[in-house]
Amino acid sequence: MKKWVVYLLGIITGIILTFVFAFYANLSDNSGIIGLEMFEEPGDYMEYSQFEVFQVIEGGALAHAADFFGVIVFIIPNEEQRFYDDQKIVLKSDQCAQHVGTYRYSTKMEIEKTVPAIRIIDGVERPKSDGVITSGKTLFDKPGECVSRKNFEVQEVLESGDAIALEIRETIAGHIFTSDLEVLILAHEGNNFYNKQVIKAPQGKCARQVGNYKYQEYGTTKVIPIIDFK
Repeated sequence: MKKWVVYLLGIITGIILTFVFAFYANLSDNSGIIGLEMFEEPGDYMEYSQFEVFQVIEGGALAHAADFFGVIVFIIPNEEQRFYDDQKIVLKSDQCAQHVGTYRYSTKMEIEKTVPAIRIIDGVERPKSDGVITSGKTLFDKPGECVSRKNFEVQEVLESGDAIALEIRETIAGHIFTSDLEVLILAHEGNNFYNKQVIKAPQGKCARQVGNYKYQEYGTTKVIPIIDFK
């Protein structure tokens, strides 16, 4: 009888050790981060160039890509990276966000979510198309057509100093009514934008398109003209 007990305990111990070994092997493969599943080979570079951290987690950070309503990603830090709440991360011209795995976590409402896990890679040459691409901006070689001769109202000032603005359709009794035309106005030296600022078109000049700006809003990609008054 004792031999059977010893044999049974040996089987149970073996099973437990197998699970423990598999658990720690998985943590080793995934940098010790529970919920992280790494690909065998790194994936493609993602199109996002801006991130905003909304929760710092041991071993990384959850962030919205592009803006507050952008896609959620889990950023695995490099050796020198340190994250903090509400941190805004804007990739440099030689950096890209590489899809390297997935991260599974539970929200405060106990909803299971799985999001892309990324690493920010240095020394990457971004692809070019009809212009220079930096942080979602594509600048034309030559200015394009006029998109408006009206004034604009600033809606948001970006980290770069550029401003997203809406065309002012009309002003009635001090109240501004805007159209659906959304643009990115480039910042120039000594020009500091602020929210709700009215940008007046200089006399004899128009808002001429000099490129395109791509960003995420409510989970969808938007492309708006970049303008300069010429």
